[in-house]
Amino acid sequence: FPIARDEFVALVGQGPAIANYFQDLAENHHVVSVLGIPVDVRQAYDAMVRNLPGLLAGQLQSVVQNVFMLLNWLFQAVLVLLIAFFLVKDAHKIRHFFEDLVPYGYREDARDLSREISQMLGAYMRGQLTICAMIGVVTGIAMWLVGVPYALALGMIAGVTAFIPFIGPFIGVVPAVAVAAFVSQSMSKVVLVLIIYFAISNIIYNFVSPKVFGDAVHL
Repeated sequence: FPIARDEFVALVGQGPAIANYFQDLAENHHVVSVLGIPVDVRQAYDAMVRNLPGLLAGQLQSVVQNVFMLLNWLFQAVLVLLIAFFLVKDAHKIRHFFEDLVPYGYREDARDLSREISQMLGAYMRGQLTICAMIGVVTGIAMWLVGVPYALALGMIAGVTAFIPFIGPFIGVVPAVAVAAFVSQSMSKVVLVLIIYFAISNIIYNFVSPKVFGDAVHL
């Protein structure tokens, strides 16, 4: 897709300029307008810094627990990837091994059950792909309608990051917010982008996703 490639190249090329914009905003422009209301970013930052020690002291235990949970999740993710690699690599050997464990008279039933499970997993993955594609398409169209550049690239990023559980939508919104802030230099556009992403995620995950997955796995 040449258009998508060109948008990604242009978006990456704008990366340094976007970073410089946010650095300049933090250093020189303390007051920004949010829906017409002036907000002193430096004052908010100073207040956050003053309250940070007390906040950290009160939440230290929770932070440590979350760090260990994250490390545990990363370890499990790596372990799952390794297991998946070896399962795919030796799938036929593993299948024959388990078939040999089943009594001869029940092997046909075991094969039918295996095929049914495989079809169910395939249907689930197709449902997940459908949801991610919907998020990408709707996000891209929404960004185009509100005048945010690189709408196609931003939509594709939103769709790809939707694969990531829990934090995917938060990762997907970051490039759109950065581009909207850099191009419009208006917090109103940033707030609009955040509202759009929030609305799309909630509508699709809460209303569309159950229907798609329910139909996919026949629930």
